[in-house]
Amino acid sequence: MPEDLWTPVELGSGTTVRVHHREAGRGGRPLVLVHGLGMSGRSMRPAMALLARSRRVLAPDLPGYGRTRGASRTLGVPGLSDALERWLDAVGLPEVDLVGHSLGAQVVADLARRRPERVARLVLCGPTRDPSAPTWVGQAWRLLLDAPRERPGLLLVAVTDYLRAGPLAMVSVLRHAIRRPEEQAMGEVDVPTLVLRGSRDPVAGQQWCEDLAAVLPQGRLQVVPGGAHGLNFSSPDEFADAVAGFCR
Repeated sequence: MPEDLWTPVELGSGTTVRVHHREAGRGGRPLVLVHGLGMSGRSMRPAMALLARSRRVLAPDLPGYGRTRGASRTLGVPGLSDALERWLDAVGLPEVDLVGHSLGAQVVADLARRRPERVARLVLCGPTRDPSAPTWVGQAWRLLLDAPRERPGLLLVAVTDYLRAGPLAMVSVLRHAIRRPEEQAMGEVDVPTLVLRGSRDPVAGQQWCEDLAAVLPQGRLQVVPGGAHGLNFSSPDEFADAVAGFCR
C-alpha cells in the first residue's frame, strides 16, 4: 500500500504549503507521477501499484489539488512547474523520471525544458493542449466525451477531486493552459521523451500527439490500442508497461 507523506514546501513570497504525496516501492531512479487538471495523486494509484514492484514511485498532489491546500493564488502551468521543482528539492530528489498526465504533461514538460539536468526520462501521457480544440469549452467537451470510455472508478475519483479543486479554479487554469504555445516550447525539451496516448482518447488526438513527438528533439510516440484518456487508471497494465519499458 502507498504511504501518505506531507512535506513543507516554500513557494516564494513567504508562502509555505504542506504538499501531500503518495509513495511506494524502492530501488532504481525515482519515478514521479504527476496528475492532470483538477485531479490528485489518487488517479495514479492503479498504475503506481504496478510500477512500485521494481522501483521507488511518488505521486504528489500539486498545490490546490487533492490533499494539498492551495497557495494564495491559483497557479498556472509555470507556477505548478515551479512548485513541482521545489517539492523535488524538499523531498531530496535531484534527478528523476517524470510522468505527466493530461495537464500534468504540460507541467512536467515545462520543468524538463527549464531544468533538463533533473529529468532523466520524460513521459507525456494524453498531453494537453490539442490545438484542434482551441477553447476551454472545446477541451471540456472532449473530457465529457471521454467519460463513458473510462472505468467507473475513475469517475468517482474525478468527482471528489474536482469538487475539492473547485470548478472556477479549474476553468482559470484551463484557460491559461490553452493559451500556451506548447508546440514551440516542446522544441526546447531536450531529454528522452515518450508521448503516450490511448487510441480512443478524444482529448489528445492522434495528429496532435504525432506532431508533438516530431517536434521534441528526442521524442517518440506510443499508442495503446483501445485506451481512453485516463490510461493511468483505466488501463494501468498497459500504462505501467509503457512507462517501465521507456524509463529504464
